[in-house]
Amino acid sequence: MFRDKVYPAYVRAMRPKLRRKRQGTDRSQALVPLIVFCAVLGLNTDKSLAYQLFALLLCTILISRFSLRFSKPNVSVHRKLPNYATARQPFEYQIVVDNTGNRTEADLRLVDIPLVQPPTRQQFRTESEPEEASRNAYDQFIGFHRFMYLQRRNTGITITAAHVPDVARKSHVAVRMQATASRRGLIQLSSTHVLHPDPLNLYEGITRFENPETIVILPKRYRINADVFLSGGRHFQPGGISASWSIGESDEFVSLRDYRDGDSMRKIHWPSSAKQNKPVVREFQDEYFVRQALVLDNTCVISEQLEEAISVAASFLLALNNSDSMLDLIYLSDQAEILTSGRGTSAINEQLEALATLKRSDESVNKLLSASLKHIKKLSGCILILSGWSAAQQAFAETLDRSGVPLRVFVITDNQSLKDIPAHYVPLPVNAIQEALSALSFP
Repeated sequence: MFRDKVYPAYVRAMRPKLRRKRQGTDRSQALVPLIVFCAVLGLNTDKSLAYQLFALLLCTILISRFSLRFSKPNVSVHRKLPNYATARQPFEYQIVVDNTGNRTEADLRLVDIPLVQPPTRQQFRTESEPEEASRNAYDQFIGFHRFMYLQRRNTGITITAAHVPDVARKSHVAVRMQATASRRGLIQLSSTHVLHPDPLNLYEGITRFENPETIVILPKRYRINADVFLSGGRHFQPGGISASWSIGESDEFVSLRDYRDGDSMRKIHWPSSAKQNKPVVREFQDEYFVRQALVLDNTCVISEQLEEAISVAASFLLALNNSDSMLDLIYLSDQAEILTSGRGTSAINEQLEALATLKRSDESVNKLLSASLKHIKKLSGCILILSGWSAAQQAFAETLDRSGVPLRVFVITDNQSLKDIPAHYVPLPVNAIQEALSALSFP
């Protein structure tokens, strides 16, 4: 197949040239064609004096490039990345530039370089770019635009170059960098380039700093109608005492324990605190509370629907997050996984990180159903997000519906499947998810 043969050539051609020492500015890009033009006109030195202009311009270029050897900045750099960013939303971070020399460094620019990740051979063979159907037959055949689209998607981030204010000697400045991640997941940054111009501003020298770091990009999220909530009452929770340290809702006293951050001041036992000279709190029996589940089907082979299902799941996680209840996220990896947040358990950030790095599962949706049914007796309510609509997914939803737990089903679908979805389930078309979520209204 032609694409299999041309794939290695595309990888080599698009590999970033890391050994570059300089790059031309707008001035040099305008000057080079003029030099070529003067060289052509000055071939006959008896009839034209253009060769003299050619020699002058050429010497200017050579002096400009040679001077870069003597103007390297004495600086070091390090990043200050945020803990998280969100896909398709601009974010800022800082790069601190330290001047380690004995002169003021001026006219510097920063370019942060992500790790370029070309598509795998399997991706290049099977996945396409969104506009591929509208391209001519030649472009579709050679697949270059597909390769570039997949490489940009895998790399996952665009970063705008930033100007560095003058840095006094033995001082430092923090430069704000603007970036936008195009996908969720782990984004790898490889190096930082400091660009410094020559005296004529024709070329910029490049000082490269190896600076590998990783940032977690959370899924994009949608606005959820505030009226959308689930509550099927409180249920008995085995092991509920340890899960309910932060909030006591029963009058049955259990024991005394040391104060922990987040404990209510009302729970402090002042006589014991005075005796032990440290805060001591009362612990109460609390085994009945609201526990909800969000079940995410991540078995869909259509990447666009899977990504939207993950985004909708992240949106509901934040909408249902409540310190008075527990929320279970159930999904498939090599096996069914359950992550719980709320009431003294792991933070919701762990659930969002799991969604950020979640991949399509090759396991059967029945394995997810089995794990959900084992867990269903503990639940006050359940939200099921299906990443497609098939006979297996329909059977999954109907089985959970018969379990007796309040259930709401959301189906990520294309327009062709809308008519097949039962009326009591909520279809979310991939091209109008925000509109569908905004229109939700439940009693």
